[in-house]
Amino acid sequence: MKNNLSELVLEGFKKRLDNSNRLLVQNRNGKVDTAHFTFNPPANAEEIEEFLRSTHWHLPTDYKDFLLIHNGAWLFKSVRYGGGYELLSLDEIKDNHLDYMPVHWYPISINNGDYIFIDSNRVKDGQNNYLVCFNHDDVSVSEGYYLNMNFETWLERLIIAQGTEFWTW
Repeated sequence: MKNNLSELVLEGFKKRLDNSNRLLVQNRNGKVDTAHFTFNPPANAEEIEEFLRSTHWHLPTDYKDFLLIHNGAWLFKSVRYGGGYELLSLDEIKDNHLDYMPVHWYPISINNGDYIFIDSNRVKDGQNNYLVCFNHDDVSVSEGYYLNMNFETWLERLIIAQGTEFWTW
């Protein structure tokens, strides 16, 4: 039996991919396209501990579980048009946290300039609604909105919704 939802979701999802890690997906307005997926090797406990020491951020358990499976990934990258969701590795998270971003929010996903952040303070306080979304490059506290879910719920729904922004429906 698997220990976490991310592992179950990814295991089931990978069964649908062809030998080139591609999948035919249907999105809005009947648009059908081939999406490509890339999965990084897992992070190890030492890398995660170093990340926590150097950033002073807090990792939610479900996101840490994902990192122990894949330290980053590309999901739903269009073979023709690019895009897709870049799930950042630990190093990429640090590299993509820019000076104008709130100090306690760190980016975990980028999609065509849109960000998904984890609010480290909410994680520290034990809250499960720690994901923050920005639909543009102007990242400020007043412009973001909380998705009211944790990472593994977001990941599962993203896969079920075939890479569409289900949280905007």
